[in-house]
Amino acid sequence: MKKLLSPARGVLAAALIAGLAVPAQAQLRDALNTGEQATRRAEQVQEQINQLDDERTDMVREYRTLLQRRDAAELYAKQQALVVESQEQEIESLTEQLGSIDDITAQTVPMLLSMIEDLKAFVAADLPFKMEERQVRLDGLDAVMETPNVTPAEQYRLIMDAYQAEMEYGRTISTWQEEINIDGNPVTVDMFLYGRVALVYATPNGKTARYNRATGEWEALKGSYAADIDKAIRVAQAKAQQDVLFAPVQKFSVQ
Repeated sequence: MKKLLSPARGVLAAALIAGLAVPAQAQLRDALNTGEQATRRAEQVQEQINQLDDERTDMVREYRTLLQRRDAAELYAKQQALVVESQEQEIESLTEQLGSIDDITAQTVPMLLSMIEDLKAFVAADLPFKMEERQVRLDGLDAVMETPNVTPAEQYRLIMDAYQAEMEYGRTISTWQEEINIDGNPVTVDMFLYGRVALVYATPNGKTARYNRATGEWEALKGSYAADIDKAIRVAQAKAQQDVLFAPVQKFSVQ
């Protein structure tokens, strides 16, 4: 049979159990607090580790970026060195060329002046047509040669343009009105140029004349030339269809 505790003993046992339970709960609470603190500390440490790892990653990335920039800077410096070397060579070449420009100019200018003088001599020996227009062109060449800011290349181009204009006179026919002196009286006539074959005119009353190269004078033509000259003038004025034109030619020789 089981023995039953007396009331006094039961109270004593309960008190004993209660006395033992209080310290155990305190110890458990302390243990839990310690564990919680350790967990928070571990979390803080882990956060610090993560932060340090991120910083290390950023530093590695920045270091690599700096290496790339350094390599790019070195490559750019090498390229610029090549550019500078090339420019120095070009400057040296240009300096040598500039040194020879004075010599070239010294040889070119006399040649250009000689070309102008030859053209003047040619115009003076040529048929006396459109003399005002041609003289203006020659005077312009003289002015160009006296202008310091015009390059020899531009001077040469203008001289060649003048030669080209003179050549065109010999390949075309043209007519224009001009006032000349006939028997001491000013008369407006129709001039006609057969290239450089002949220079003739027709007066309002139908008289015609040809310029004589040998004498340097105008000489009257036979009446049979009047119709041909009138036809030539109308063709040049686009008043008649182009056709075979007959000119009162004269032998011409250049000496």
